[in-house]
Amino acid sequence: MPSFSPDDARCLAPEQREYPGRLRDLASPPRQLWVRGTLVMAEPPAVAIVGTRRSTPYGERVARAIAVACARAGVCVVSGLARGIDGAAHGGALEADGRTVAVLGTGIDQYYPRQHRALQERIARDGLIMSEFGPGDAGHGGAFPLRNRLIAALADVTVVVEAPESSGALNTARYARELGRTLAVVPHNIDSVSGRGCNRLLRSEHAEPILAPDDVLALLHLAATPSVGLTLDGDAALCWHALTRGAGDAMTIARDTGLTLRQVSVVLAMLEIDGLVCFDAAGQVRPSPGVA
Repeated sequence: MPSFSPDDARCLAPEQREYPGRLRDLASPPRQLWVRGTLVMAEPPAVAIVGTRRSTPYGERVARAIAVACARAGVCVVSGLARGIDGAAHGGALEADGRTVAVLGTGIDQYYPRQHRALQERIARDGLIMSEFGPGDAGHGGAFPLRNRLIAALADVTVVVEAPESSGALNTARYARELGRTLAVVPHNIDSVSGRGCNRLLRSEHAEPILAPDDVLALLHLAATPSVGLTLDGDAALCWHALTRGAGDAMTIARDTGLTLRQVSVVLAMLEIDGLVCFDAAGQVRPSPGVA
């Protein structure tokens, strides 16, 4: 059962001042918009980070790194709260103390997927949850493609991180193009099934290639924000110590430090953006040359 009271949610109509203006760019903006959280979170600049539910560790790492870079620069991270890439994007933004908006394909009182219940509640507390579907609506096959148009409308740039040819993220990309928004894509190996949809977008839509997290900020005409003394203390110090003692992947670091895998992944994303660590093609992590 939902854990919040009806007083936590509000319903907005397009004519109301609080209704997010960018949704009015849609041919069919939601006639009702249910929200939980702080509406200012949805203000620009914003980037949508989307991709497959069946993500690889590489895809999740890239999504998290982009989200961290954007959050540090004051950019809102928009996604759909699904498993995989969406969850990594929201998590990265939150752990970097940034803004994030989750657009649901169900009623605002539903938890889907169930394993994201805690994440959804944290976004409602520290960010913004929205849905055009009324309370009690458990969602249906067509609800999630409809949800995707809201994600694209809220963002200046839509980044497809990892998507097979059948991914719903390609639907979000199509809406971004129709709205005249910038479409960006993370390229993948030509034999990567999970990235074939991304590579097709690069060829057919001439999307902007994202070769590093800062490329997204460049599309927004923003400079990367260095970590204000991301000093090696706290969790970062624990992870760094594990790395210098031979740990070479997030799972091993989590085991050696007692941190959760999510905590380790966020720290590694921050360290990578700051040039302190690098990853090889197999996903192994090590201190950058000349750093250790």
